[in-house]
Amino acid sequence: MKGYTKEELCCIWLDSFLGLEYKHKIKAIEIIKGTDGSSLMERVLKYLLSVVDKEMHSTLTSSANTKYVEYVLDGLSRANVSVLTIFSDSYPNSLKEIPHPPIVLYYKGDIALLKSKAFGIVGSRKSLPLSIKIAENYSKELSSVGFTLVTGIAEGVDCAVLKTTVSEKAKAISVIAGGFNHVYPASNKDLLDKVVERGLAISEYPPDTVPKPFMFPVRNRIIAGLVKGVLIVSGAIKSGTLYTAEYAEEYGKDLFAVPYSVGIKSGAGCNDLIKRGAILTDNPKDILDFYGIEKRAESETFSELEKQIINCLKDGEVHIEKLSASIGRQVFEVTPTLSILEIKGIVARSGNVYGLISNFSEE
Repeated sequence: MKGYTKEELCCIWLDSFLGLEYKHKIKAIEIIKGTDGSSLMERVLKYLLSVVDKEMHSTLTSSANTKYVEYVLDGLSRANVSVLTIFSDSYPNSLKEIPHPPIVLYYKGDIALLKSKAFGIVGSRKSLPLSIKIAENYSKELSSVGFTLVTGIAEGVDCAVLKTTVSEKAKAISVIAGGFNHVYPASNKDLLDKVVERGLAISEYPPDTVPKPFMFPVRNRIIAGLVKGVLIVSGAIKSGTLYTAEYAEEYGKDLFAVPYSVGIKSGAGCNDLIKRGAILTDNPKDILDFYGIEKRAESETFSELEKQIINCLKDGEVHIEKLSASIGRQVFEVTPTLSILEIKGIVARSGNVYGLISNFSEE
């Protein structure tokens, strides 16, 4: 227990009980703030025993000792998980200011990133290929000017953000629901490990906590709390992604959304956010301009065929056969160039339909 204050140890003890309601835990935090260190556990225990049922009463009474706290800390060590509490110096003020701050944060990676210049990028698990490319493009541009990107760990947009930061050797914070011993989806555990090498992964739950459905929307308040602004890349009207937008609005954070054409279900939530006041963005430069950040222009040269394709796509998505016909080429002539533009991050494909990721035009 070396290195922890009595207040921190009391929080770690308190947070180890998943059956204890948050409202009781946060009340206990207020007691800790106003109590002399020598009687912390005694006063907190006295309060808790007055509000819990008999089963929890027995659990709390038998565990209110040094041996149990050592057992909890040993479990964290074996899981290679570090911990900070709302009383720790590294705990970010941005989270202390939200209505329901996490009492404890369990983490792997660089904890200093919690106080870095952070920006959130989130979206639906069921996103179009174009939406994934958009997420990758924004991630690359925003991380290149020093933003630490904050997201979840789900398939779709979250994964696109994390994979981009890994490939660009940039910084990211992944906020997971549940504990580190039960990363969901399990298929993304290796990706999370790569993120941790240069960035940070955090959870408000002990490592052995199995994620439950309610934990995902609740988790999103942490994403919104940590950042200056949030970009919603995709989301249906009832998408869980929109919880992050709601928290961002509640916390007074800058909210951006990508616009979608009529009839695209996975973008309807974004359009609704824009109607309600979210800032429309179809290019990363919109966000850079909003924050007064100038990015050095990089000269991009295009072949004549690339210019023709870009101009053909500037008014919207086009089927490859129609695209080829409009520029007087055969499909087999156009396909290799389209692949190059995909690699450059300028064009995205959904089946045989192509579209621009950003606004380009022929010079």
